[in-house]
Amino acid sequence: MRTVFHLIAVVAALLTGSGVAAAQEGPDPAAAPAKNPGGMRKLFGIMKKEPTVKDVQKWAVEYYRLEPDRINRLARNARLKGLVPDLSVSVSNMVGNSFQNTRDGLYPELPNPANNPNPGNFKERAATSNDEFTWSLTARWGLDRLVFSSEALDAKSLTSLEENLVREVTTLYFARRRVLASIVLSPPTEDEEYFYELVRLDEISATLDSFTGGKFDKRAWDWQKELLGK
Repeated sequence: MRTVFHLIAVVAALLTGSGVAAAQEGPDPAAAPAKNPGGMRKLFGIMKKEPTVKDVQKWAVEYYRLEPDRINRLARNARLKGLVPDLSVSVSNMVGNSFQNTRDGLYPELPNPANNPNPGNFKERAATSNDEFTWSLTARWGLDRLVFSSEALDAKSLTSLEENLVREVTTLYFARRRVLASIVLSPPTEDEEYFYELVRLDEISATLDSFTGGKFDKRAWDWQKELLGK
């Protein structure tokens, strides 16, 4: 019986010792080096020279004139329009003449009707003029705009456009970063796949360049210059 317990103790000691040895001999994940240190250095070097996501967001908002400060100014100015009157001016010019004729049966008809200055044989003929020129200026204030203005609401609606624009360029920016990392760290072995990855990178870069008014491409990585020597 004493022998059985002795064997069990020996086996347990061996198992424990082998486990400790295995644990001591195994690699430390924290101390493991990067799989591709050269590629990582190259990737970080490219990323350092390229615009940051904050730069791209700022350029896009400025290009489409959707700055929050400008939107707030538009909304404020729309409300303040209630203090500015709407002016209307009207001008009227009327020209008129009236004649009053007096006929008398005893009034003799002049001889030589062809040269008669009074062919109707009026005793008296009076002419009056009633020309009239008037103008008016009207001013109207819309003080209700100070409280509620539809134009201010329209200006504030630009905020949603600004948010959508920032979200779109941010998504494209990091999608491009993933493509860039794939090309630098683990480029496809097939030429066709490698070409498609480069085309995808150019596609996203061109889209970001259009969103920023041509500012992104000036600082983006030019793979053609590096790979083709152009």
